Amino acid sequence: MAFFIFKMIWREARGSLRHFLSFLFSIALGVGSIVAVGIIAANLEEMTFHEARNLLTADLEARLRQPLSPEGEAALADLTGQGIRLVRITEMIGMAATDPSSQDAPQGYQSQLVELKAVEPGYPFYGRFAVDPPTSDPFQDPEAAWVQEGLLIRLGLQVGDRLKLGEAAFTIKGVIRREPDRAVGTFTLGPRVMLSQEGLARTKLVQTGSRINRRILFQTPEPWNADSLKTELEERWASESVRLKTYRESQPRLGRFLENFTTYLGLVGLITLMIGGIAVASNIHAFLTERIGTIAILKSLGSPAFSVLLIYLLLAAFLGAVGSLLGVGLGVAMYQSLLGLLTRFLPPGFAFEMSFLPIFRGVAMGVGTTILFSLWPLQKVWRIAPSRVFRQEVEDSFGEPGRGREAIGENSKRFFSFFSSRSFALGLLIVLGWAGLSIWQAGSWRLGSWVIGGVASAVVLLLGATWGALRLIRIFGRPRPLIFRYGIGNLTRPGRQIMTVVLSIGIGVLILLTLLQVEKNLLANLQQNIPDDAPSLFFIDLQPDQKEPFEKIMAKWDLKKPVELTPLVRSRLFDLNGQKVSEIQVEERPDGWYFTREYVLTYQQGLPKHNTIRKGEWWEGGNPNGAVARISAEAEAARHLGIGIGSKVTFDIQGVPIEGEVTSIRDVDWGSLSTNFFFIFEPGALDGAPITYVATATTTPAEDLPIQNAVIRAFPNVTVIHLREILETIAGILREITRTVRFMALFGFAVGLIVLSGAIAATRARRLHEMTLFKTLGATRPTLLAIMAVEYGLLGLLAAAVGGLLSIGLSWGIVHFFLDLPWRFDGVSLLQGVIATLLLTLLTGFLMTYRILGQKPLAILRAE
Repeated sequence: MAFFIFKMIWREARGSLRHFLSFLFSIALGVGSIVAVGIIAANLEEMTFHEARNLLTADLEARLRQPLSPEGEAALADLTGQGIRLVRITEMIGMAATDPSSQDAPQGYQSQLVELKAVEPGYPFYGRFAVDPPTSDPFQDPEAAWVQEGLLIRLGLQVGDRLKLGEAAFTIKGVIRREPDRAVGTFTLGPRVMLSQEGLARTKLVQTGSRINRRILFQTPEPWNADSLKTELEERWASESVRLKTYRESQPRLGRFLENFTTYLGLVGLITLMIGGIAVASNIHAFLTERIGTIAILKSLGSPAFSVLLIYLLLAAFLGAVGSLLGVGLGVAMYQSLLGLLTRFLPPGFAFEMSFLPIFRGVAMGVGTTILFSLWPLQKVWRIAPSRVFRQEVEDSFGEPGRGREAIGENSKRFFSFFSSRSFALGLLIVLGWAGLSIWQAGSWRLGSWVIGGVASAVVLLLGATWGALRLIRIFGRPRPLIFRYGIGNLTRPGRQIMTVVLSIGIGVLILLTLLQVEKNLLANLQQNIPDDAPSLFFIDLQPDQKEPFEKIMAKWDLKKPVELTPLVRSRLFDLNGQKVSEIQVEERPDGWYFTREYVLTYQQGLPKHNTIRKGEWWEGGNPNGAVARISAEAEAARHLGIGIGSKVTFDIQGVPIEGEVTSIRDVDWGSLSTNFFFIFEPGALDGAPITYVATATTTPAEDLPIQNAVIRAFPNVTVIHLREILETIAGILREITRTVRFMALFGFAVGLIVLSGAIAATRARRLHEMTLFKTLGATRPTLLAIMAVEYGLLGLLAAAVGGLLSIGLSWGIVHFFLDLPWRFDGVSLLQGVIATLLLTLLTGFLMTYRILGQKPLAILRAE
């Protein structure tokens, strides 16, 4: 029996391969997208785990919120005496400029925002720091600077030229080629400049209130290890504001970003595979319709229905395996293409290798999807009676004797037959199987459940809209002109599989147009929604004694509005309503950063622009409480911190606690691009605290560089940030991300077109018969082309319209609830998507049927 089953499988596969081309291509595209993303994700996870030391460049890292106390430094000195090596790293934003005193300086004074990094000799402990020209220890010379090549290009400098940083000048010794602990591409404010700690001290950029990131890297000798050293430091530094992290705990922000990114791409691949499953069901249905006679003969010769079902189920699994193997090859090619798109998001040192687990996963999901989506059309095997071989076969879509019913009746019968015991059990098995595959691909029950719910909703809405459109055609009838009458009539005839086609193309359109709408909204909120009075230049780290000279310099320029200076005080949360923040468990909380972040405080008399009071009152006049300072808190920060009107909040300002009482809750328009704050004190509450100023200026693009150079020449410690450049950088990153996602989503749309091709190929014999009759009755080729154009045009328009309308709702939900941004309808993108879908559907339909038009009627009639 087994030999007979395998012989039948081979016979059917060999003789019917052309029927399953769309089947194979659909599975190959779905598996290919899953394999490509899986290989990338597996490599990222593998490299993050095995090269954790290289990414951290140490066994243990300490991040300091503020300089160590004398006691903390003493504990550090004690540990270095026990053989533990350490390297101090200081990172900050600064301004680099050409040195006017240098003979090799380019014409004029030029400046550029840079990311400064000062390190001690011995950096890094792990990983490879590469410079050109190579040197054994680049940070022994306090007058040497190493820069990224982009800085040389922007300032017109060369290796050997002089570069001014703050109040000191340095010689550019070479170009940075690899920096192991820097994640490239996520977001940078300028080129990297590296120098020694002694060199940073020469610049005098580190001043009171400067925004500085301090790190200490540790290398542990025997008998120490990273965990034991972390435990020791936690005990000795209990009173210090330090965060410790071993290399095993290291999870760079880039890694988290890429993990989420690859998960999203994997879900797009999963949906592509689901559309391929629809193609499988369509192909199996059409194939079994042609094999009704064969199945009836097998049953009449005594073959059990289960054996016949097993033959075609194993045939589908075999073809699914073939399609999956083709998908593996396609996935490897896609993987290479995606690497090119993702290059700027990968940190230096990542060496990707082929991974076989994603390949196994892709093949398993391809075969599993094939089997699941084959089960429903294979019900036909149970329903075909052996007596069918003895009578005329005029079958409907289920292979049963037809009684002239139209497609609407067929769909109704399918719907109600679902509730029979066997069909219901089979449908439940398919749903549970697909849910299992979705959760497996998503990697979590929660995300998998969201995917299942979203896909199910889209399927129901697409099928409901298609059913409604067909119902309207049935109610209102067809127009009298021949072309429109038969073109529209083709949509409602048995075997056209309109539901399958609209579902496949509609889901592809839904994904693409949703991505396009979200991208347009993000870019619009970044670039087009900037207030007219938004500042274009931000000046950071102005010292109190520089305030008046700075105002005099800026008064020489014809600005759009006067310069605004705002006092800043840097702090950390110390106490909330009597509970120390250090005692609150926030490590596992998604909003934990509200408790651990640095807060920049300010004081002012009037309510800031773009702020509105939600609760409480803004202060006016004197303080009735006297001793307790009044505070205004931003609404979202207050909600996450669990504070409200009357709450007592204590901030740690360089070791000095400052307490205040919340008297108002504000809503802040962060999109205004003004200087906004989470917490604002009343005037006088922060007297005596170390203060710096941030200034904003609204300028024209032509004035940006001259103003920047004038300020940096007078105040080398001041950092100037260009809002326009930041927006352009963010917009560029968004375009890279959306381009990659769109690249994947296009495969889903391509599978939809393959489903359309398969549906047309499955009805080729019927279409050939109809065309022959039309030609015999005198129809010309242009008339037949017009009929097909109406049919495929309406099909594409229906799929595009339904998918486009659903994309509006889905994009609104993503922008409104997940991105928390105002949503804008982009009618141009929607119209372009609808037109493109319509044209591609027409083109696909024409390419699949143009050969039929060339058939001679006489040859067809003789064959009958």
